Amino acid sequence: MRDVRIRLAVVILLSLAAFTGGTGTLLSAACWILFCAKETFVRVSWKLFVPVTVLAAGFPGLILSLTGGEGGMYAAKIFVILAFAFWFGAVQKPGEFLDLGVWALGRKTGFDLGLAAELSLQFLAGITDDLTHMKQALRIKGQKLSVATLPPLAAGLLLLSLTRANHVGAHLARRGYRTGGTYVPAFARSGTDLVILCTAGICAAAGFLAAIPA
Repeated sequence: MRDVRIRLAVVILLSLAAFTGGTGTLLSAACWILFCAKETFVRVSWKLFVPVTVLAAGFPGLILSLTGGEGGMYAAKIFVILAFAFWFGAVQKPGEFLDLGVWALGRKTGFDLGLAAELSLQFLAGITDDLTHMKQALRIKGQKLSVATLPPLAAGLLLLSLTRANHVGAHLARRGYRTGGTYVPAFARSGTDLVILCTAGICAAAGFLAAIPA
């Protein structure tokens, strides 16, 4: 899926469908498996996806079950929503949030929010790269990641991030940036974008209808 606007609409529709009840959750999960799973695991490892989704969905679900609630259903809903979040992040491309922000909110507020989102993603990618390099340095030294090595690693990541943010801020200031900007968003669609959007709309409608008491 290439159009970020349609991708966001699909995520919103199917996330809402998942929270309507069992039918909506099942339909949303089926859509994710059919349309999104392959794209997700091209860039996201099972080793990251499984523990994050299981812990984030299973732990509150377990607590809810122990307190007498429907923990299993709640965990299933959260799992599906997290799966779509992983998919959205996996297929995101540089510049898409800026395109989306300017398209939705204009060249002032939209530009500022889009730019902030793009810079945040760049910083997260930089932190990931820095952490990878630090782990490699530990292996070269014959050390392992442990409680003892976490404080200096965290301090190093913080300093590198602050330095990177300072450089970016200085660069924007030199270029005269204050607020807003002239930017023309561009979107491209694949042949399956509208198919997935229509399917998501049908699933969301079916989920809402199934949730209506007879």
